[in-house]
Amino acid sequence: MSKQESEGQIDQHDQFISEFARNSRQLYNYIRALAPNRHDADDVYQSTSLVMWRKMDSFQAGTSFLAWGRQIAFYEVCKLREQTGRGTLLSEQALDVLDASFRARLDDSSERLEALGRCLEKLSPASRRLIEQRYDRERSPAAIALELGQSTASVYRSLARTHHWLMSCIQHTLAGASSHGD
Repeated sequence: MSKQESEGQIDQHDQFISEFARNSRQLYNYIRALAPNRHDADDVYQSTSLVMWRKMDSFQAGTSFLAWGRQIAFYEVCKLREQTGRGTLLSEQALDVLDASFRARLDDSSERLEALGRCLEKLSPASRRLIEQRYDRERSPAAIALELGQSTASVYRSLARTHHWLMSCIQHTLAGASSHGD
């Protein structure tokens, strides 16, 4: 292998890693919507990631990396269903409907995720920590309350206020983006 070929392969690997990092959360969410449970979703995500890495040469530059990954993930979910015999949870038609629904919402969800990211940056440090505890670390409101020395009801109220604020912020951000795009 020549030095030039080696450098081209390194660039391809760097490009793959960059695209994968940018799209990994949406890919996992897609898998989670199709898989029967979180454990299976984790397994499918891992196998999908490996297949994507092995088949990176088949990805066509200029096309949607996420769409390519979703296609691989869809087949991995189907393979899991065949291997485990858990195909009765959702029919093939239901999987197809979920897949189509996810594709239809992809553009909208990308914009919403960007808006969410901007809105999360605007949260107070206390609200941001609360959201991180609940969603990034997947802790229950009761566990958060125990750690903070608050009642569970208080944590639920704080989460509800923060959710409401985030929803308003996202709607405002999206409305501003659409008015600038016209």
